[in-house]
Amino acid sequence: MGLDNIPKNYPCKTQGTAVLEPRLTTDGTPLTDENGTVLTTINCDKTAECGGCTWKNDYEASGLRGGQVSGIFGTSCWYRGKYGNYLLERLGHYDEDGSVSFYGDNEDGTEKSAQDCADLASIFDESIIEYRITEEYEAGADDDTIIEAKYAAWWLNWVAEKADGSVCWF
Repeated sequence: MGLDNIPKNYPCKTQGTAVLEPRLTTDGTPLTDENGTVLTTINCDKTAECGGCTWKNDYEASGLRGGQVSGIFGTSCWYRGKYGNYLLERLGHYDEDGSVSFYGDNEDGTEKSAQDCADLASIFDESIIEYRITEEYEAGADDDTIIEAKYAAWWLNWVAEKADGSVCWF
């Protein structure tokens, strides 16, 4: 089973920069809710093209390069939590009970609060320092671990600050 982490509130939508398009049935008819309102979806490509993708803008400004592990649909602002848990385990911090993981901190594990995201980002930051001083790293360990941990910390801080946490889809 997988785990994807999705911004709880899409910053592009919150800021009004998202390009929204109607959701369509297979025959091209717009989907509506029970009140007759047309349901919409964010067109990520068009949002990025017009400069409205908060994730893209912030990522490019961060100076980070690489480390992304996108969710199942390849949406840039999603994070593949299952890989994040593997990375935590590699760095010696994953807990099977979910207390240190990409699973949510609410009762059913489906939401990760902004504070929990920020706390997990701090664990990644501390882990990077610890990892760099190990014999494994000094012996030429894979730099991808550090690059991926830096991105995970950045993403967690980003959703904490810009999206009020994340939704955990598993």
